[in-house]
Amino acid sequence: MDPDAFNKFDNDADSTTDADYFAFVAMLSERTAEDLREALGNPEKQKMALCRYYKLGERANLTAGELIDFLAVSSPSIIDLAGYSDDDGDALMEISDNLTDDDLESAEL
Repeated sequence: MDPDAFNKFDNDADSTTDADYFAFVAMLSERTAEDLREALGNPEKQKMALCRYYKLGERANLTAGELIDFLAVSSPSIIDLAGYSDDDGDALMEISDNLTDDDLESAEL
């Protein structure tokens, strides 16, 4: 998926195909895994990476359940793709659980 299509993706659009959806999720997952790899050991950077992830997902009309699933449940999850250990993944999910609406609103894309 090219960056322009990624930025305009809307899961609720009538023209969205399954292929579009899976391409968007793959690109979002790859970008987030890269951000999280770079943020390992830095809770503030991890928080920013998670905020970007949720904000991009919400902008594309993915549900909170889908986003949590891709982040931590699916195999491989984004946490797996980022190479996090179980303990690092647990710490990341704690950060995720404590995000506020203000955190998400202030995140830069």
